Amino acid sequence: MELNTILIVVDPTADRQPAFERGLDTAWDTGARLHLYACASESSGFSDLEEARAKIQPRLDELAGRASRDGYEVSSELEWATDWAPQIVSAANRIDASMILKHSLDHRSVDREKRTTSDWVLLRSAPCPVLLVKDFHDWSHRRILAAVNPAATEGAHVRLNEQITSLAQRLSTLHGSDAHFVTAFQNMNKVPDAGKYAGEWGIGTEHVHMRKGSPADVIRDVASELEVDLVIVGTVARDGIKGRVVGNTCERLLDQTHSDLLVLNQ
Repeated sequence: MELNTILIVVDPTADRQPAFERGLDTAWDTGARLHLYACASESSGFSDLEEARAKIQPRLDELAGRASRDGYEVSSELEWATDWAPQIVSAANRIDASMILKHSLDHRSVDREKRTTSDWVLLRSAPCPVLLVKDFHDWSHRRILAAVNPAATEGAHVRLNEQITSLAQRLSTLHGSDAHFVTAFQNMNKVPDAGKYAGEWGIGTEHVHMRKGSPADVIRDVASELEVDLVIVGTVARDGIKGRVVGNTCERLLDQTHSDLLVLNQ
């Protein structure tokens, strides 16, 4: 996966911008250009676009100026829309974004069930990978956990496994991180061979974690035990019921771990 343009969602209601900070790190490592995107509405506390421009544009200019002074290629955009999550998707399509970065706040499970969150909209509809950033930290443990299904035989799933594996190894090299891989399985009579896959991926067996259980629970537990900074997951089906299940699984991981979450899709 080549990163050419990173769309960073700037929260117009917040002083801290964890996605922006993570975006600087990512652009530094990859050479990608940055596009700072903000979307305002009455629900975010502004009466109209002019008021939003008066209050938000200076903040965008400040962030863009900081990035530019540090040598990044950067642009910014401010829109007005009531339903802002789909607008992020439209903006990503418009600028041909390679990745979307957004700050994600923890939610209670009951709150996630009551309403469709902006995170879920992005995970379901984004045309590119989405990196959901928790409260910014410096990835101090230098560990990445990639969720894969090595037993997959369907073309799209096989390609997704390859993308996840390749990206985990690439990010491991870029950030000097330690890449681990996790697989959840259900049938004790068909336990995946960790040694086989470790050999295929060129890593030690201690970096391959095969466990019985639901994907969300297994990924959450291994991420917690390893204290990983980043979890990488993927999805093929994004529509209908399957899309809802995928979105809910990713949101559970967001709310139950301290890790950033990178979601790739096919």
